[in-house]
Amino acid sequence: MSAAQRLIEIVEANGGRFMVDGDRLGIVPATAAALVMEELRRHKAELIAEIARRPAMPRGVRLMRWEPRDAPVRLSECETVTNVDLFIRSTLRQVEARLQGRHWLAGNWTLSTLLDRLVVVGCIVELENPGQAWQ
Repeated sequence: MSAAQRLIEIVEANGGRFMVDGDRLGIVPATAAALVMEELRRHKAELIAEIARRPAMPRGVRLMRWEPRDAPVRLSECETVTNVDLFIRSTLRQVEARLQGRHWLAGNWTLSTLLDRLVVVGCIVELENPGQAWQ
Protein backbone atom coordinates (compact mmCIF):
# COMPACT_ATOMS: atom_id res chain seq x y z
CA MET A 1 0.00 0.00 0.00
CA SER A 2 1.40 3.38 -1.00
CA ALA A 3 1.70 6.31 1.39
CA ALA A 4 -1.16 8.06 -0.41
CA GLN A 5 -3.46 5.06 -0.10
CA ARG A 6 -2.59 4.73 3.60
CA LEU A 7 -3.32 8.43 4.23
CA ILE A 8 -6.62 8.21 2.36
CA GLU A 9 -7.57 5.21 4.46
CA ILE A 10 -6.69 7.00 7.74
CA VAL A 11 -8.62 10.16 6.85
CA GLU A 12 -11.68 8.25 5.60
CA ALA A 13 -11.65 5.97 8.66
CA ASN A 14 -11.90 9.13 10.78
CA GLY A 15 -14.90 10.42 8.86
CA GLY A 16 -13.06 12.69 6.43
CA ARG A 17 -13.63 13.16 2.72
CA PHE A 18 -11.19 14.50 0.15
CA MET A 19 -11.97 17.24 -2.33
CA VAL A 20 -9.64 18.07 -5.20
CA ASP A 21 -9.82 21.29 -7.19
CA GLY A 22 -6.92 21.46 -9.65
CA ASP A 23 -3.81 21.31 -7.48
CA ARG A 24 -5.69 22.16 -4.28
CA LEU A 25 -6.49 19.39 -1.84
CA GLY A 26 -9.15 19.83 0.82
CA ILE A 27 -10.46 17.58 3.56
CA VAL A 28 -13.77 17.93 5.35
CA PRO A 29 -14.17 17.96 8.24
CA ALA A 30 -10.78 19.50 8.97
CA THR A 31 -10.49 17.50 12.21
CA ALA A 32 -10.01 14.35 10.12
CA ALA A 33 -6.92 15.89 8.52
CA ALA A 34 -5.34 17.05 11.79
CA LEU A 35 -4.07 13.53 12.56
CA VAL A 36 -1.85 13.34 9.49
CA MET A 37 -1.40 16.96 8.36
CA GLU A 38 2.38 16.85 7.95
CA GLU A 39 2.26 13.65 5.89
CA LEU A 40 -0.57 15.11 3.81
CA ARG A 41 1.63 18.04 2.87
CA ARG A 42 4.56 15.77 2.05
CA HIS A 43 2.51 13.47 -0.22
CA LYS A 44 0.11 16.02 -1.71
CA ALA A 45 0.90 15.30 -5.39
CA GLU A 46 0.65 11.55 -4.86
CA LEU A 47 -2.65 11.98 -3.00
CA ILE A 48 -4.17 14.09 -5.76
CA ALA A 49 -3.13 11.51 -8.37
CA GLU A 50 -4.58 8.63 -6.32
CA ILE A 51 -7.88 10.44 -5.70
CA ALA A 52 -8.14 11.35 -9.39
CA ARG A 53 -7.89 7.63 -10.26
CA ARG A 54 -11.06 6.88 -8.33
CA PRO A 55 -14.35 7.11 -10.22
CA ALA A 56 -16.99 9.68 -9.36
CA MET A 57 -19.78 8.18 -7.28
CA PRO A 58 -23.38 8.57 -8.38
CA ARG A 59 -25.73 10.51 -6.12
CA GLY A 60 -26.82 8.25 -3.27
CA VAL A 61 -23.72 6.04 -3.44
CA ARG A 62 -20.68 6.28 -1.16
CA LEU A 63 -17.29 4.67 -1.86
CA MET A 64 -16.32 2.53 1.12
CA ARG A 65 -13.16 0.81 -0.10
CA TRP A 66 -11.12 1.22 -3.28
CA GLU A 67 -8.87 -1.76 -3.95
CA PRO A 68 -9.26 -2.51 -7.68
CA ARG A 69 -7.98 -5.95 -8.57
CA ASP A 70 -5.59 -6.61 -11.42
CA ALA A 71 -7.15 -7.92 -14.62
CA PRO A 72 -8.26 -10.43 -15.61
CA VAL A 73 -10.97 -10.86 -12.98
CA ARG A 74 -13.42 -13.74 -13.29
CA LEU A 75 -16.98 -12.72 -12.39
CA SER A 76 -18.61 -16.02 -13.24
CA GLU A 77 -17.94 -19.06 -15.35
CA CYS A 78 -18.74 -17.14 -18.52
CA GLU A 79 -17.64 -13.60 -17.60
CA THR A 80 -14.11 -12.26 -17.31
CA VAL A 81 -13.23 -8.59 -16.82
CA THR A 82 -10.16 -7.56 -18.79
CA ASN A 83 -10.30 -3.80 -18.06
CA VAL A 84 -11.16 -3.29 -14.39
CA ASP A 85 -11.26 0.54 -14.47
CA LEU A 86 -13.64 0.56 -17.43
CA PHE A 87 -15.80 -2.13 -15.82
CA ILE A 88 -16.07 -0.17 -12.55
CA ARG A 89 -16.99 3.08 -14.31
CA SER A 90 -19.60 1.44 -16.54
CA THR A 91 -21.08 -0.53 -13.64
CA LEU A 92 -21.35 2.68 -11.61
CA ARG A 93 -23.24 4.25 -14.54
CA GLN A 94 -25.59 1.25 -14.43
CA VAL A 95 -26.04 1.75 -10.67
CA GLU A 96 -26.87 5.41 -11.27
CA ALA A 97 -29.38 4.49 -13.99
CA ARG A 98 -31.01 1.91 -11.70
CA LEU A 99 -31.28 4.44 -8.86
CA GLN A 100 -32.99 6.84 -11.29
CA GLY A 101 -35.49 4.17 -12.31
CA ARG A 102 -34.04 3.72 -15.80
CA HIS A 103 -33.73 -0.05 -15.50
CA TRP A 104 -33.08 -0.64 -19.21
CA LEU A 105 -29.90 1.49 -18.95
CA ALA A 106 -28.80 -0.71 -16.08
CA GLY A 107 -28.91 -3.74 -18.35
CA ASN A 108 -31.92 -4.85 -16.31
CA TRP A 109 -29.49 -5.92 -13.57
CA THR A 110 -30.84 -5.57 -10.04
CA LEU A 111 -29.15 -3.01 -7.83
CA SER A 112 -27.91 -5.68 -5.42
CA THR A 113 -26.38 -7.66 -8.31
CA LEU A 114 -24.59 -4.57 -9.63
CA LEU A 115 -23.18 -3.85 -6.17
CA ASP A 116 -22.03 -7.48 -5.86
CA ARG A 117 -20.27 -7.25 -9.24
CA LEU A 118 -18.38 -4.17 -8.01
CA VAL A 119 -17.24 -6.04 -4.90
CA VAL A 120 -15.70 -8.80 -7.03
CA VAL A 121 -13.42 -6.29 -8.79
CA GLY A 122 -12.46 -4.46 -5.58
CA CYS A 123 -14.78 -1.43 -5.52
CA ILE A 124 -16.89 -1.58 -2.39
CA VAL A 125 -19.69 0.97 -2.28
CA GLU A 126 -22.59 1.62 0.04
CA LEU A 127 -25.99 3.08 -0.70
CA GLU A 128 -27.07 6.05 1.38
CA ASN A 129 -30.52 4.41 1.46
CA PRO A 130 -29.76 0.67 1.82
CA GLY A 131 -33.42 -0.27 1.31
CA GLN A 132 -33.04 0.67 -2.38
CA ALA A 133 -30.87 -2.42 -3.03
CA TRP A 134 -33.90 -4.67 -2.64
CA GLN A 135 -36.36 -2.68 -4.73
